[in-house]
Amino acid sequence: MTRRNKVAIGIDLGGTTFAVGVVTPDGEIIARESYDTPRSEDEPLALAAVASAVGGIMEQETLKPPDIFGVGIGIPGPVDPETGIIKRAPNLPELDGVNAVEILSGGMDFAEEGTKPILIGNDAFCATLAELRWGAGRDVENLVMFTLGTGVGGGIALDNEVRRGPRQIMGEVGHIIVDPDGRRCGCGNHGCLEAMVGRDGMVHRAVRLLEKGLPSILRERAGRKHEKLSPRVIAEAAQEGDELALEVMNASGHYLGIALCSCIVLADPDLILLGGGIAAAGDVLFDPIRRTVHHRSMISGFDVEKIVPAELGNEAGTYGAAALIIDELTGDEP
Repeated sequence: MTRRNKVAIGIDLGGTTFAVGVVTPDGEIIARESYDTPRSEDEPLALAAVASAVGGIMEQETLKPPDIFGVGIGIPGPVDPETGIIKRAPNLPELDGVNAVEILSGGMDFAEEGTKPILIGNDAFCATLAELRWGAGRDVENLVMFTLGTGVGGGIALDNEVRRGPRQIMGEVGHIIVDPDGRRCGCGNHGCLEAMVGRDGMVHRAVRLLEKGLPSILRERAGRKHEKLSPRVIAEAAQEGDELALEVMNASGHYLGIALCSCIVLADPDLILLGGGIAAAGDVLFDPIRRTVHHRSMISGFDVEKIVPAELGNEAGTYGAAALIIDELTGDEP
């Protein structure tokens, strides 16, 4: 099989589900399967399931070891890509400190044709790489990406390469301080972007406004104990013109805009991408972000129309994990 016909296998590992995809060097997913992520308090069952799923999709697609470049896996937490160790996985704590490459190497036997590489990366890093190679950032070399969901992750690409830095924290945009007196973040600090605009931060702000007695259609949709509130519910109410929901979205957009202003002067990007579930809110979120950047990043001259949604959606992690392998190896393969 020629280099152009070879494929990479990308795995997007999450705390609830994981996906395995077969990706060509041109960025086409030719097969993708999703599975439940098994849990254990003290054993890395998720990695065993991943290894089994890789074998399954290879059999399904009649792929032999010579047909693949290798396997990449995106991890929901900080990793050491050089050693293959997962430093911390907040939603899969049984993987904390585990050498993922070592375990997966033992579970995926490529000895028939020699060892195939297995690479790991942080999931937000992988999503940024995917958008840079095959998504909304494919026509630029310098970009900043924010992934907005339960937490806030991100990545920075400079000169067509996603960077992470010597301690793997470059691009951890969720921990930019946007309000020193703000909510406590899971990292232990106060006022991190993640604490202010992640899922819990948005819901917390909406609940506080509801408890003040302000009128809102969210009062009917939130549930007796506000258990039905979510960024999606808040965004939908804002799109219907609800003033309380719009206040929540405006505050989130303001904090995101402040963080973007810092990223603009540090990274000088050609493009800023927003991905993840919260970014699906559309104009009710993007408008206050763009207003804030317009008014507070005057020195940069950055065009706020270059703040756009990411394109690859839920498949970004699979694409990006495969791109770890493709970026590493395609230049050297015959």
